Amino acid sequence: MSTGQGDDQAAAAAALAALPPLDKMSLVAIWTETVLYGNIVLYAGASYVLLNKPRRQRVHFWLLGASTSLFLISTAHVAVSLRQLVEAFTNRTITSIPGGPSLYFLNQTDQLVFAGQLLYLLNVLIQDLVLIWRLYAVLGGDWKAPILPLVLEAVNQTTAMYTIVKFFHGTPLEDPEVRRFGILSWSLHLIINIGVTCAIAGKIWWQGRKTITIRGQNAYLGVVFTILESGGIFSGATLILFALYINASTGLDALVGVSPIAQLATLSPLLMITRVGFGLTHGTSTAATNTGSTQLSTARFGGTSDALRIDINRSNMSDDIDPEGYAMETMKSDR
Repeated sequence: MSTGQGDDQAAAAAALAALPPLDKMSLVAIWTETVLYGNIVLYAGASYVLLNKPRRQRVHFWLLGASTSLFLISTAHVAVSLRQLVEAFTNRTITSIPGGPSLYFLNQTDQLVFAGQLLYLLNVLIQDLVLIWRLYAVLGGDWKAPILPLVLEAVNQTTAMYTIVKFFHGTPLEDPEVRRFGILSWSLHLIINIGVTCAIAGKIWWQGRKTITIRGQNAYLGVVFTILESGGIFSGATLILFALYINASTGLDALVGVSPIAQLATLSPLLMITRVGFGLTHGTSTAATNTGSTQLSTARFGGTSDALRIDINRSNMSDDIDPEGYAMETMKSDR
């Protein structure tokens, strides 16, 4: 063996030793993704809620279509991830190289990696659009409400697409320009998710201040907590990835973590629809009934009146909130 070849091999070994254990990290991340793929149960629950409404509204089928799209995309992402595992750990061309699986997962020019990133972006896009639509519905159909979130979403998707295309064409992960675009994309994504979720919860909380339960509490406080919890799962996980990505030494960890986060993008809206649809909100119970008990009527947010009529003939003690944009079951408002 020549001295030059020995030096090259030593340099390659040193570079490999400097890498995090991407093979083990990817294995754990994809295993976690398959566990989170249990959102098939949530998809069934959300479909049941949306298909068994007493009145067939067009919005129900719109949400059903969005939920189905999210579920199908998450299914495709799981399939791509499993195909990556098979390729990394069974392909002899890869396994015969020292550190081959880790080098395989490091390679951002691989078609499977690019396909997984595209599916993730598409899932995020649909999830964000559903969230923005809910804000529009909660604010009573005000067309000005979604303008800023939609503009931010367009910039977010453009910068994210630019980043993964640059990766696919061989741009190093440490490239300063790509990192700037990546950080901008993550930042906008967090602003949209946290901002819109808080705006929806804030509007419902404000409306509930004018509707007090028999216990003297905000009538919609349980729904507010449910919205924040369901939305906070995805936002919190995204925040962790963002914190990893802005640190150059852990940037690779963030990219590996995209696999389970892709499933959370589907889980979050399905969980919200299912919990609210089945009355699984804080302080409510669909099973608890009390004949003759008092229940506050529920109103469509954004209506022309803030005064709500009390209906004492309802026996169900839960807050009957419609999962589609949190437009409540139709009850007349006092004029």
